[in-house]
Amino acid sequence: MRLPSQLSWQVIILIAILLLLDTSAQIFLKIGVMHLGEFTTRSFADIYQYSVRLAFNPFVLGGVVALFFAFFTWLILISKVDLSFAQPMTSLVFVTIPLCSSWILNENLNWNQLVGIALIVAGVFIVSE
Repeated sequence: MRLPSQLSWQVIILIAILLLLDTSAQIFLKIGVMHLGEFTTRSFADIYQYSVRLAFNPFVLGGVVALFFAFFTWLILISKVDLSFAQPMTSLVFVTIPLCSSWILNENLNWNQLVGIALIVAGVFIVSE
């Protein structure tokens, strides 16, 4: 298999790790806030109490850790390829997050979203050439 000029197996693995970490982070954060309920902003006390509960929620903490590692994966990735190549690759999270949200969180996916996902995949393919 011949890869486009900037795309080595190492870069593919870094993109996959970045997508996995970013998607995992968003799923963890969503599960964390689902357990805590809606964020209310009626008073400073409500905001403070919710923030404290967020800080000690294991899913939220897992999401923060995943974002931390995603950040360093991103830095490694952009040290190896052009930013103009790497940035469009990150738009694949607009594919992975809805699919994982549907699968893990039982969120609905409608036809408009599926068409949008297909367009994103096509766009990333075109940009990567």
